[in-house]
Amino acid sequence: MGLVIFGGSNIVSDLFDCALALGMPIEQVVTHLPEPDDARSLPLARRLDALAALGVRPGVVALDDFTPQPGQQYLLGPTTPARAALARLLQQRHGLEFCTLVHPTAYVSPLSTLSPGVFIGANSVIGPGAALAPHVFINRGVTIGHDTSIGAYSRVQPGSNVGGLTRLGTGVTVGIGATVIERLVIGDGAFIGAGAVVTGDVEPRVLMVGIPAKFKKALAAPD
Repeated sequence: MGLVIFGGSNIVSDLFDCALALGMPIEQVVTHLPEPDDARSLPLARRLDALAALGVRPGVVALDDFTPQPGQQYLLGPTTPARAALARLLQQRHGLEFCTLVHPTAYVSPLSTLSPGVFIGANSVIGPGAALAPHVFINRGVTIGHDTSIGAYSRVQPGSNVGGLTRLGTGVTVGIGATVIERLVIGDGAFIGAGAVVTGDVEPRVLMVGIPAKFKKALAAPD
């Protein structure tokens, strides 16, 4: 079955890499927003050139021109919590069902639960009893402890650790190399800064930074 990725974000190379490692055909990238115009992002064309060097040439189509085909599997490309709007749009237009994508070097306990649209990156570990809601994005080298729940559209960035029996709300970001200790509650839309160590519960929609993590500022609710 061919993989169709919606949105050409900077993280799309990780999705390409996972599909290649699984021997999964990459069929199409569906674009929905203009590409970022900044010097520190790579254009989608560069990422496609890297695939072409391997003989892999997915098609690129605008969202308004996309038509589902039999045998396709679907996954969101963007990782920001704002991707919830894209998922809603795809459900409204096409009623799509999303797949899960797990890198073959990751370990996912058979006692855990992965919902549709979840991505698990290389060398990550998902502990027993963990429950990941739809469209959770787990990047490379992440550890999710036993019996931890992660709400829809949350993302856990490379090298982070989330302790057991912790609850992450909807749209939470855990930054690169951050640690969330066990038995905590992290509110919806909270952002844990890179390298932070969270030792207490976190309110919704706040930025936490430092060791131990402290309140930095309140965050606006997503559109």
